Amino acid sequence: MQDMREPEDIFNPRHYDSVHRRYDEAHTLPAWCYTSKRFYDRERERIFFKFWNCIGHHTRVPNPGDYFTQMFCGVPLIVVRGKDMKVRVFINSCPHRGSEMLEGEGNCKMIKCPYHAWAFDFEGKLYATPLIGETDTFKMGDHNLVEIRLETWAGFMWINFDPDAQDLMSYLGDLPQRTAPWKTDEMVCVSRREWPVKANWKLYMENFSDGYHVPFVHQHTLNFKKVSKRDFHDPTRYLGNYLMHYTYFDGTRGVREHQKKLPQLDLPEELKVGTFFPVVHANTMMGFAIDMVSATEIYPDGPENCTLVTSNLVPKSTAELPDFEEIYAQYLENGNVVRDEDVLAAERQQKGLSSRYNTRGCFTPQDKLVHDYNLWILDRVVGNAAP
Repeated sequence: MQDMREPEDIFNPRHYDSVHRRYDEAHTLPAWCYTSKRFYDRERERIFFKFWNCIGHHTRVPNPGDYFTQMFCGVPLIVVRGKDMKVRVFINSCPHRGSEMLEGEGNCKMIKCPYHAWAFDFEGKLYATPLIGETDTFKMGDHNLVEIRLETWAGFMWINFDPDAQDLMSYLGDLPQRTAPWKTDEMVCVSRREWPVKANWKLYMENFSDGYHVPFVHQHTLNFKKVSKRDFHDPTRYLGNYLMHYTYFDGTRGVREHQKKLPQLDLPEELKVGTFFPVVHANTMMGFAIDMVSATEIYPDGPENCTLVTSNLVPKSTAELPDFEEIYAQYLENGNVVRDEDVLAAERQQKGLSSRYNTRGCFTPQDKLVHDYNLWILDRVVGNAAP
């Protein structure tokens, strides 16, 4: 019986040689990739602090002063819309003595530190320091909030901690063109929910790309999902930092056959036969369906925990239908059950992978996209691949 505990030279490429074989001969990532703090710390530095990450749809902060806070890989953030209607992201830490300034979400007139009442405008500029005392060396402009890059695509807000990273649209490649017919910048968010998950963040990302589990894990909710024979996992078929698979079926998968459905979107006929599922590196999973768009952000919290944030978007005209709440409640109920099933599957995997005697797994034809994803991770964490 082989002992699969984390090796001292965990970043030695030889430990991962078998992952780089052709998918039908390759091994999965070693178990320590899902349990090791050293591996996770390298992921934070080389992936999450270098790549673009989605933090939600712009309609979450529609008005000046609207804000929400978010913990991102141990970094506290404030997302706020300014009087100029621009959304900005700041480190949620006062430059005076480090206190967290805002909590939760809401609307504010300023960003004010609760410790010493230093106040900042929505551009992050310090403008009030009550009772500071006399000083010749203090300069207000030296103590502004630290701003993080934020760019938007199709209404979704994305952040990047690397000032030298390529712009978001270049990063996404042809994904905006593929998904343009859905017009998500004109949609509204009709639900948002957080799920705490006792599992490594990669397990849920892999699960999203795994169509193999659907007839078993979701046998009573999604039934059998026929996986498209179109090879969207083939790296030659997309240009950008994402993977994508496609499933086809008649109608919608959001509710059961006998339940009333939301209106179909105004899409070309060739896009009405299923759903596109892009996995955008590093933290975003999306579903472009015939009646709505879903987005899931994943926020790692150490090697064995993460938080999922799921949102659903529909056109404003759909959300304003007299019976929308009644119809959408069925979608939401079914979607929540599916999500619970996926969370349980990931948590079971985490428990199994935590064994020191865990064996290396394999890939089947249904796992090709997961293999691609494992290779992408290794190229960044063990190799020197750039975004």
